[in-house]
Amino acid sequence: MIDDDNLYSFPFHEKNMCKLILKYLYESIEVFDPECVLKGANVAGQQGTTEDLGFCKRTVLDNGITVVSEHMDDVRSISLGLWMNTGSRDEKPDQAGLSHFMEHMTFKGTNTRNAFDINRAFDGLGAESNAFTGKEATCFYARFVDEKLSDVFEILADMLVNSTYTNETIEPERKVVLEEIARSYDAPDDYVFDLFTKTLLAHHPLGKPVLGDKDLVANFNHNDCMRYKNEHYYTGNLCVAASGHVDHDELVEMCSRLFVKMNKGTKQVRHAQDARPSHTFVSDTRDTQQAHVVVGMPWLSVHDPRRYAGYTLSQILGGSMSSRLFTEVREKRGLVYSIYASPVTFSDTGIFTVYAGTRPENVGEVIRLVCEELKKIARDGVSEEELSRATESVCGQILLGEESTITRMLRLGRLQTLGNDLICADDMVERYRSVTQDDVQKIAKEYLLEPPTVALVSSIEKDKAQSIVNEALESN
Repeated sequence: MIDDDNLYSFPFHEKNMCKLILKYLYESIEVFDPECVLKGANVAGQQGTTEDLGFCKRTVLDNGITVVSEHMDDVRSISLGLWMNTGSRDEKPDQAGLSHFMEHMTFKGTNTRNAFDINRAFDGLGAESNAFTGKEATCFYARFVDEKLSDVFEILADMLVNSTYTNETIEPERKVVLEEIARSYDAPDDYVFDLFTKTLLAHHPLGKPVLGDKDLVANFNHNDCMRYKNEHYYTGNLCVAASGHVDHDELVEMCSRLFVKMNKGTKQVRHAQDARPSHTFVSDTRDTQQAHVVVGMPWLSVHDPRRYAGYTLSQILGGSMSSRLFTEVREKRGLVYSIYASPVTFSDTGIFTVYAGTRPENVGEVIRLVCEELKKIARDGVSEEELSRATESVCGQILLGEESTITRMLRLGRLQTLGNDLICADDMVERYRSVTQDDVQKIAKEYLLEPPTVALVSSIEKDKAQSIVNEALESN
């Protein structure tokens, strides 16, 4: 399974290029602007109301299910995703990790198929299937040849509606999830982001790690899964997104048949919560060769129209090999192998982070340099050349992604699930190209001058680490 708990945490270097691309697509939420939406007629019918937005179509069925699709003439494949409007932030205290656990268990058997039947069925259809869980959404998806749509869709729908979550299937899968949690802990460059987020958003449900609490995961049972399903897996929370050689009307007809038995309900609405960020330092001491550092602060929400300027700012700071942080910290001084800046946006807040991997003796200097660059860009702004280079880099990623059916499906599904209106890639590019130097500097002044939260995973003892970090922060 793809776990998107840390999708925003991957650098641009070759080892994680694929995950970075997925991160970018998964976080590409565009805020509604009536001037850039391609308007179409609303058509009412027995299966709900359909809007033709020009580049895609959207239908809201009478039972609350939303269907969005984008037709691509020049491909044979279809990417199909079933998006549930629920994630780790929606868990009760005794459910920490249950959203992700449900993702796993949905592949483990229905009334008519066991786990082996499901795996063999996808393989027999030549389909690639997977799933991921985030803080605000869960997605089950597949990519396949167009002629297999009916068969693949039926399997995915059966999994979502008819999974049995028996204790017999839970026991072996529980071990798998516990192994995944252990693997995450043993990857310090991943774990440092959990540590950072739990600290920065200690008073907010977004601070909880997607993988959850291993002690709770060790005891989840059939009743827990059924309770979660009844609370979150219902029609109003479901978005069916597809891109590729797909006919929208055919997709809508299939939805009307395949989800008849799904629990009915209206889409859950999350109420904004005060993030009350904690500006502090946290460390985890372990035997590692490198020290893994995250410096960060609160950020824009997914609905903030200044996100274009915010993402451009991140690109200039640490989004490529020509970025300021890469140039100053790696190229000029050789203090790190990996360093990058990355924003992640949620419904009511966001997080901006800078990650660096360095030897323990360089921790203080690296933190000092990172903070210096954050303050410098807020104080002095960016050059016209920097802005142009960053803009073209971002726009190039968007347009290159348009060649992939799964890229388009991920964008459509997340846009719709988080409640943002749908705009096409060309309009998205236009919005990025309208960002000015002043726009970028205003975001930098508002957010990057905040006292940072610092997370560190290293071999340095906590008291010494605290002293090193304090000295680095005070020097700025």
